[in-house]
Amino acid sequence: MRHTLLPLLIMTIAAAAHAQDCAPAKLLASVPMHNAEPESNIRTVPVSLNGVTRHMVLDTGGAVTQLSRGTIEELKLPLHDSGAAVYDINGRVSRRFAVVGDFSFGHLHRSDAALMVWPDAARPYAGELAQDMLQPYDVDVDFGAGVLKMYAKEHCPGPQGWTPTVRTPMHNKGWHLHIPVTLDGHSYDAIFDTGSRHTIMRLPAARRDFGLDTDSAGMTLFHAVNGDAFLNGYLHHFAKLSFGGMTVDNPEIMVLPDIMNRNADTSPMARNRAYHHNADLILPELSLGMDVLKHLHLFMAFGEQALYLAPDIAVPGTPPHLAKP
Repeated sequence: MRHTLLPLLIMTIAAAAHAQDCAPAKLLASVPMHNAEPESNIRTVPVSLNGVTRHMVLDTGGAVTQLSRGTIEELKLPLHDSGAAVYDINGRVSRRFAVVGDFSFGHLHRSDAALMVWPDAARPYAGELAQDMLQPYDVDVDFGAGVLKMYAKEHCPGPQGWTPTVRTPMHNKGWHLHIPVTLDGHSYDAIFDTGSRHTIMRLPAARRDFGLDTDSAGMTLFHAVNGDAFLNGYLHHFAKLSFGGMTVDNPEIMVLPDIMNRNADTSPMARNRAYHHNADLILPELSLGMDVLKHLHLFMAFGEQALYLAPDIAVPGTPPHLAKP
């Protein structure tokens, strides 16, 4: 028995020593967040572009930071053709980038930053700030207080200054942040997307798992998603949405056709004619939007690959609750 307990004792002592040795999180910057479009729940954050302050949409669902065409024209930024392409959910595409001589966001400063041109020409912001600018840090997002904080990664596990309700694994896949989510008994490797006003399910997944189609009972037409007359979504109520031990009752989810894939470049690739450019360009099966995320205090621990969550009672509405065992 002594031989069995000794390794456990050593492990306990080592864990306690590590807890004592690890440092508290070092705060690098605190950035205010502002409400974007009315009733969208989307937030913007201030950035500096060549010394000029503008506001960009905070978009954890985006892979790369993008600038709007209006801002590029206003600041007379040089444009270049890109070998890469960025798409939005409406299928709009951009294959150009602009160069910002001095780009700053919170603690982040970059010289001659090459930023892709935002495909959406209509929305009235400087663009979207995406994961490429967030991942060098651990990021605390407090929607109730309207503050985003940037921390150095090397610190004790968990957030600083508040107690999370739950911790859930988080991983990067194709520059999207994924967490395990369950919707009415079906499991998904879902993304969480602060750039989307709605929680979204891809129509093929809704057909496969729930037998839903655009003309099914309980599907309410939502015209012109993101102002695009050719893209309609369908709102549908489900029973329970769960993630990280938290549950949203009776969530209303937008079921969306995958127009992004349909409108993408369908031509064969030069290196492999059997493989088309749009092969991997599809909407996630499920993505958590700001209709759910606005009720949470988030800590994105990129160093741990974990997401810490707590309900934010400062935000009006009904926050997610702990699931019953």
